[in-house]
Amino acid sequence: MKHTLKITLFYLVMFVSLGLFWFWAAKPSDSLVTLPEDVKLQCLSYAPFGKDDSPFDIPNGFKPSIEQMDKDLAHLATITGCIRTYSSVGLEALPEIARKHGLKLWLGAWVSSDATLTKKEIETVIALAQENKDIVETVVVGNEALLRRDVSASQLVAYIQSVKEALPDMTITYADVWEFWNKHPEVAPAVDRVTIHILPYWEDKPISVDKALLHVKAIREEMMKKIPDKEIVIGETGWPSFGRMREGAYPSAENQAIFTRGFVKMAQEGGWKYNFIEAFDQPWKRVSEGAVGGYWGLFDADRADKHILHGFVSNYPYAQWMFAGSFALSLLGLIWLVRIKTCACKKAAYWFVSLWGGSVGLVWQAYQYWMVSRNTLEVVWAILCLGLALILWLKIVRYVMTEEMVFPARMSRLMSVVTLSEPFQKSFFAYDLLHTLSSGVALVMALSMAFDGRYLNFEIGTLGIITAFYAIAYVATDRKALNGLLEKVTGLALFIAALAVLLHESARNDFALNWVVMMVVLGSTLWLSLSKMCGIARTFSFLLVAALAIFALKEGIYVNEKWIDVCASNPLLLTCQLKVLLGKIIYLNYVGLSGSVVVLFAVLSGSYLLGILAMVMGLFCLLTFNGFLGAILVVLGWWVVGYRLGEKCTL
Repeated sequence: MKHTLKITLFYLVMFVSLGLFWFWAAKPSDSLVTLPEDVKLQCLSYAPFGKDDSPFDIPNGFKPSIEQMDKDLAHLATITGCIRTYSSVGLEALPEIARKHGLKLWLGAWVSSDATLTKKEIETVIALAQENKDIVETVVVGNEALLRRDVSASQLVAYIQSVKEALPDMTITYADVWEFWNKHPEVAPAVDRVTIHILPYWEDKPISVDKALLHVKAIREEMMKKIPDKEIVIGETGWPSFGRMREGAYPSAENQAIFTRGFVKMAQEGGWKYNFIEAFDQPWKRVSEGAVGGYWGLFDADRADKHILHGFVSNYPYAQWMFAGSFALSLLGLIWLVRIKTCACKKAAYWFVSLWGGSVGLVWQAYQYWMVSRNTLEVVWAILCLGLALILWLKIVRYVMTEEMVFPARMSRLMSVVTLSEPFQKSFFAYDLLHTLSSGVALVMALSMAFDGRYLNFEIGTLGIITAFYAIAYVATDRKALNGLLEKVTGLALFIAALAVLLHESARNDFALNWVVMMVVLGSTLWLSLSKMCGIARTFSFLLVAALAIFALKEGIYVNEKWIDVCASNPLLLTCQLKVLLGKIIYLNYVGLSGSVVVLFAVLSGSYLLGILAMVMGLFCLLTFNGFLGAILVVLGWWVVGYRLGEKCTL
């Protein structure tokens, strides 16, 4: 058989197998409940923000478009008879539009740690409720304010009482996760009905979708027993269509449809009072809740139907383009296949696996990045990761087809060139930079996931290709002799991070298990080294003390609930002033931004002290909810610190 014909048959099999794979991935679930076409949700959470809008812009003068709200409510009136809002400031026109479309309102007032803004919200919600009594079903004073530790229970009760006094003939409530009603029993007597949030995905021990409906039912019954003298209503329940897996809870369009349709049926049969979250995907939520926060809507941010209530639903709605992309990538194998004069059919299976696996992994990861990247930093990160993965994958393919593997890379040599300690060499870009960036990317993933992984996705595609390349390079070359102190400690950090993630996620999370295995394999290829661990004990003891101090500051002051009431009555207290200052520093990420400057000078100068300072600033970010940027600072700072320690070790 001629070589050209063999290649043609090879790619014909590739084409068919990729097509079947993506068809299988896009195939809808066969366990979906079919709801009547005219079914209507009792009430539906609504935020009138478009793809690029945010409620955080309202204090700066932004107002949602009346035209957009009119279009939204006209559409929502076909699937619900009621909408729930979370804020009133900036939404003063909403009640009139709701009345126009025959919708009732759960009218919300946003309660926050800012007393001035909260007062304005309460004044606005009272005025709107008084003017629109015919359509306001209930007034919701605060949403998860106790969960966020924005106010104390006593402060919240005072806000509720002020609204009840102004609206004595209306139903007043507060909404929070069910656990917080149990933690703060003094709130229930202040409301007319108890509004609980039951979100199986977000539980401390996440609930898989197959058990989620039973969980909702059990929690509702439990709360009815604990607070028997109040009406119990579900203020939020739902399931996300995209995001990271939490233990056994997997966000997907299919799972969202399974939960939504099942819940609507169960609530109708049980005669439950509920509000469902939510009408439209809200990209702005991804800033505080990670990628998953932006994908709870029945419709996407462009108002397109996700088919959650009715019809065909797929986890990969762009499967045809993903198939085309993966097949196009697989064609890169022709670079080497056409040069092979005679086809060694025994090796064809290895060629096929490397091309098929890499092309699928890259396209899948590109889709993930496209869905989760929400700012410039994350877009740059996505481009960097995909670029590195593509280069390493091509090196794997080349090795599988030609058995040629050369990778004499050293992280220390790159730092020597950057700090002008050594002259520029040809190996800088081809080996040293590629090696340093690849191991650095893996370490950033590991640290950010271990410290602040609640809102981060598992980058399985990128990590899988990096791990595969290093495993092959370790076997095919003398990496053990090339690995220095920088590599050795990086490998150790990957081991520790993998263990932390495994303990946190449990064996129920398939994504986490795969991620952990990859980190352990990759860590092994870096840890196995002839290098000694010189000077590490003193440096890491200092970093440990710094981390403990930061942790104590956060837990003792910033998130300690006992200071909420104290600071409300005596805001000038030194500890309260420090709490406010810490809040601003953390929220505005001053440490991360200034740390970016410090680490830049550290890398360019090769200063050990600046490197340590950058690592401490990175630890502050890792421990105070800015994990991704914090991990980047720690890794870049470690390059400098490890390089200088390695020099002393060599001497």
